[in-house]
Amino acid sequence: MAPASGEKTEATHDVRELARALEVDAARDEEVPAPRVSAHPHERPPLPVGAFDANALPIAALEPLDGAFTGAPLLIHASPETIRTSGVLGTTMGRIVPGKSEGGFTFAGQARLFLRTVNRVGETFTRDDQGLVTQTTPPTGTQRCSIVLRNTSGRPIHLRLAGVVFSRYLTPQFPANARGEPFNPDEQDALAEDLTGLIEWTSGKVPDPEGLFFRGPHAVIAAGFLDARVDPRPQDERESEPLLREDLDLSQLDDVRLGTRGRIEAALTVQPGETVLVLSARHEKGGTLQSLLDFTAVDAKGQLDVGARFRLATVSSPLPLTPDELTAISRGDHPVASAGADGPETAAPAFPPHQGVLEAGSVFVGGRTVRLSAGKRAGDLVMSMPGRHGGVWPDAAPLTPTAREPEPRAPRTHEGARGVSYVLTYTLENTDAAPREVELLLTSPRRHPSEHFFPQAGVLQLAMKVDGERVDIRVNQRGDGRVLACFELPPEGRREVRLEWTHAGGTFPPAGLEWRMRAG
Repeated sequence: MAPASGEKTEATHDVRELARALEVDAARDEEVPAPRVSAHPHERPPLPVGAFDANALPIAALEPLDGAFTGAPLLIHASPETIRTSGVLGTTMGRIVPGKSEGGFTFAGQARLFLRTVNRVGETFTRDDQGLVTQTTPPTGTQRCSIVLRNTSGRPIHLRLAGVVFSRYLTPQFPANARGEPFNPDEQDALAEDLTGLIEWTSGKVPDPEGLFFRGPHAVIAAGFLDARVDPRPQDERESEPLLREDLDLSQLDDVRLGTRGRIEAALTVQPGETVLVLSARHEKGGTLQSLLDFTAVDAKGQLDVGARFRLATVSSPLPLTPDELTAISRGDHPVASAGADGPETAAPAFPPHQGVLEAGSVFVGGRTVRLSAGKRAGDLVMSMPGRHGGVWPDAAPLTPTAREPEPRAPRTHEGARGVSYVLTYTLENTDAAPREVELLLTSPRRHPSEHFFPQAGVLQLAMKVDGERVDIRVNQRGDGRVLACFELPPEGRREVRLEWTHAGGTFPPAGLEWRMRAG
């Protein structure tokens, strides 16, 4: 695999860099950027929580939110998203050339892996003289999707694994024990995993107005990052009466804890120079498998071991990986998965074909002070932010505010960084001498008034926490927004609001946050 843009051949993280990053994080927790004067008139009537509004601020009125990426480097494996030949989906293990340094990327102590793949292995097509494409061979069957790790340290490393692995229609959202008793301590409802409720339209599919649901595998995985619960029982009880996941081979892991929404927490020890199979997931024919996992190496005190070095690969195969295949993967010699040269032609991809490592981190921390008076509103661009906020940006060209005439091309669908967690802190200020109410909306801002775009998966689907309260939101059209929450501000007073979410894909930014102070 060729290195992604901005990727280095070796990690440059060390103890001093980590210490500086932690100092920045600690300072950021106590700092809120100065107010930005960007208020616009607001004359709309008050809206309740969950209400829809088709009058969101356009991109030209928004500025990217200030902040920075922190935490573990993010590894993205989602290209090709649909595979028709099995093999390596993505890897940081470069080909080893005798006498030369190894290519690829080595993680120092921590990493986050984002994986999304659709199993269409074996599917083939023919094209007639008129250009009509017809399927000639259907997908062959189940694959195994494996995560492989190689220890490049000169000593054993002790890794903790935490995150979500989820297959549509296959992974139980509430795993059961041998007696069939589901583990669902919060008595949650399962999220729908399909995308029904769609109607045909001339340019694709449009969500049915009566079926605006928060759903799909990405919705489950994003919700799992917010509210998943793991089995709290001691290890001996979990081993004597375990929760079951038939879609996963967890035999290589130690002290495994399963949880809701596909959650996994476990540990493993990898010897120096060893290449190991971390876990293997069953990948059904035609199914979507998605994973978001954090790897953290720890020392004897349970602290981050920045001296631990490792590399990661993901592989699709019809059979379990053999020792010889693991060796080939570690040397960069294993075949690469492909979407197939004879696949049907499609429009522009839903996401850019980026593969690689975002060294800057996988958590975006930002915020600012919003100063408003009655009848005013302000907003920020919170996904699709210019790369200056992240150091190295894993996305396509940044989306920037503009008031120019529309460009002669289709609306962009691929802004936003999959696998990134967002932690935003706002301070709301009321400049009036009377108490006021402020509405917070999640919006899908238009680039220009004529832009209309209705992707099949929904324009925006996010599982969010607003001041600790869980909100599942879906916005289906450009230019629209939905109310997340309403806040009361005292006269000439202020209030702090914290927002959290993890972007697990299946959604189409740009995304905006809009604050509206009611006039009454």
